[in-house]
Amino acid sequence: MGESAAFGPLVKIYRQRLFSYLFKLSGDRKMAEDLFQETLIKAWRGLQKYSEQNKFSSWLFSIAHNTAMDSLRMNSKHKMFEQVEEPDNFVSATNPYQEMINAETLEMISNAVDKFPAKQKEVFLLRIHGGMTFKEIADITGESLNTVLSHMHYSVKKLRKILRFQNAE
Repeated sequence: MGESAAFGPLVKIYRQRLFSYLFKLSGDRKMAEDLFQETLIKAWRGLQKYSEQNKFSSWLFSIAHNTAMDSLRMNSKHKMFEQVEEPDNFVSATNPYQEMINAETLEMISNAVDKFPAKQKEVFLLRIHGGMTFKEIADITGESLNTVLSHMHYSVKKLRKILRFQNAE
C-alpha cells in the first residue's frame, strides 16, 4: 500500500525529465505523450516488481527506454527526430536577442543530435534529458559502462565538431 501511495509523488518528481527524454527520442509531441502514458501504466502495473535496492529513476527510465525502443522498432519509418520542438524547460531569455540566440542554439543542437548513430543518440538523450548516470544508462541499455562512456564521448565530440562547423559558416 505504501508503494502505491508513493508512486504519484515520485512520478511527479520525474515527470518533466521523463517526458523530455521521450520527446527528444521520438521527435513527436503526440508520440511522446503516448509513450509517457504507456510508461506510467507499465510502471504502475509492475510496481510490485520494483526493488527498493534500485533507484526509482533508473527503474522508471528503463521502462520508458524499453517502451520507446519497442515503439520505434514497430514504426516502419524509424524517424527518431522529424521536427524537434523544445519543451518549455529551456532557460528563458530577458531580451529578444537572447531568445533568438537560445532558439538558434537549440536548433543547432537538435540538428546535430539528429545526425548521431542510434546508440549515441540514446546515450546522449538519457544523459542530458534523462539526467541518468553512466552506470544507470549502462543498466538501462544493456551496454557495458565502457561502451556507454564511449558512445557519450563520440556524441560530444561529434556535437562539438558539427557546432564548430556551423558557427564557422
